[in-house]
Amino acid sequence: MEIQLPALLLLILSIVSTSYAYITDIKIVSCDANHACANYPGYYGIPTDLNQGVDGASSVYLHYKEDAEQDPITELQIVQGNNDSHIPNLAKWNKINIDLNLRLDKQQQQQQQDKQSLWLYYTKDKSVSKNPITSIIIKQGTSPSVSADYKRIPVDLNQDVGGFHLYMYYSQDGPKSKFNGINISVLNHEVNGWERVEKDLNKGVVVGMSVYLFYKRELAEDPVTDVVVILNEQTPPQGYIKVDVNLNSILRGDTIYLYYKTTPLNPDVQKDAIQELAIEFGKHAVTPYGWSKINVDLNSAKEELPKTNPLSFSDNGEFKILQLADLHFTNEEGTCRDIPVDMECNGDATTIEYMEKLLDREKPNLVVFSGDNINGGGVSDARAATFKFAEPVAKRKIPWAVVFGNHDDENDLTREELLEVMKRMPYSLTERGPIDLPGIGNYILKVFTNNTKAAAHGFTLYFLDSHSYPEKEDQDGYDFIKSEQLDWIIQSASAFNKLPTNPNAAAFFHIPIWDYHEESNTNKPVAKFGDAREEVSSPKKNKISALEAFKTAGDIKVTACGHDHVNDYCLEKEGIQLCYAGGAGVGSYGAEHLGWPRRARIFLVSDFGSTIQTWKRTFTDDLPMIHFQTIYSS
Repeated sequence: MEIQLPALLLLILSIVSTSYAYITDIKIVSCDANHACANYPGYYGIPTDLNQGVDGASSVYLHYKEDAEQDPITELQIVQGNNDSHIPNLAKWNKINIDLNLRLDKQQQQQQQDKQSLWLYYTKDKSVSKNPITSIIIKQGTSPSVSADYKRIPVDLNQDVGGFHLYMYYSQDGPKSKFNGINISVLNHEVNGWERVEKDLNKGVVVGMSVYLFYKRELAEDPVTDVVVILNEQTPPQGYIKVDVNLNSILRGDTIYLYYKTTPLNPDVQKDAIQELAIEFGKHAVTPYGWSKINVDLNSAKEELPKTNPLSFSDNGEFKILQLADLHFTNEEGTCRDIPVDMECNGDATTIEYMEKLLDREKPNLVVFSGDNINGGGVSDARAATFKFAEPVAKRKIPWAVVFGNHDDENDLTREELLEVMKRMPYSLTERGPIDLPGIGNYILKVFTNNTKAAAHGFTLYFLDSHSYPEKEDQDGYDFIKSEQLDWIIQSASAFNKLPTNPNAAAFFHIPIWDYHEESNTNKPVAKFGDAREEVSSPKKNKISALEAFKTAGDIKVTACGHDHVNDYCLEKEGIQLCYAGGAGVGSYGAEHLGWPRRARIFLVSDFGSTIQTWKRTFTDDLPMIHFQTIYSS
């Protein structure tokens, strides 16, 4: 079997964010089996019990808040036992006075105070860290897969008390401090005072033989400015420091060593100093913006994320949206499903080829990836798969937005981790949205009447998390958009409807709502245009009606979803057009082998939001336009 070295990437730039939401407060709540844990209005509760699997323990949950009026939290740490005198600058830290290992029995709690108790500390002091925290997650396992955008607190939350292995991770905004040393550990040992690159270089190769990279940040020491890989007997560059562990020491094959260079600290060196290391898996891994692959000597200057202008209508009042649904990308070559026997197909590369032709043909103002952008299996690095599906759009400097599908988070990263990846990519407009709403990715984008400071809000784009599968085991099918999300739509629309422009709107989500079924809510027959080649895979009909909420909002004229790959129709229900895009990716099921090619949907919003037209283009050589229709005109 051929063993491939994962790609090693170095971040050598300062990425400047635009409008992140920062965590400003943390609360820890505890409860027992007879009492429900408290919820705090305006806080997001991480749904993982920090004492999961521990006998005789209270349930402990972490909640956090985002408040633009408060200073952000910039750093976290967990301390074991009651002695915190070893913490540098202790006065700058705040202790949350609930033991993360809280026991139900008070006597047991007193016995464990010194050795088994865990306490969470946070600081807002910028002299400790200048990087605001944007996300906190809990992951299970001794070495779970996690996005490179997260930093691990190296304390097992259930250490010495039984239960599941749990670790806390957090993500920070802004350029990081430069690092000045690299180390390698075999067998998953921690290296005290060093930060770990959260990806095992031997993942999937040798069970139980993990290899991790570590780096340290000491502000007073000279920063690392270059890293190279040396194979076998190659001559290392002069003046470089060798990390004296063969990355291939437990495998047959090439000897592989890392060498790094430090440069005396001065202002000119700062722009070339390396901030991060990351590992990316895949034969054809896309190098994300601002990173450089290790296989060449690095000499990159400081860069910033390119500015993304507000969305706006053209001078003639037009705004074009390309919807790409169900791409099902991987971080490898991908597969080809349901294609004609005589079709030349190269997996993800074939989907990318058609994407690029379509982008160049239509030249959209916005691309919406409407879910299942990543395949639900065969993906060892969802971060790399994200770079792959967004890269054709980002390199054309086209703004893009994402909603999640039921398969996107079935691999190594959660939706929250994927969101952190996307927020750091060029031209991404994807947001988490209000933290007290169910799901990840409930947000609003506004299209303005022009690109001047005097522009008015001319059209609204709603994005909704349609979730995945029901949380209750006795329920089958798919989950549904929650009442809190629909109330948020209604409240937002109520404010927008009072504007002089009275903007119309479109809503994007992945899983179709029940009303995509052809049954009529009135005595009138429904009007449908397009193909229906499979049953509607929606949540079961329930008392919470998304369509009724959209009608109450009053501004939504069209909804757009994916999920059912071989449906591509628009169906009018009570004045709202419910549209499918049709599946775009060759990596999942389709009907191309039956003469029905993959496709994508385009929306043209014209007359400064008063008219909406739509059509599709099929993924054949000349990208023919089909099913042109005007779906709204005032």
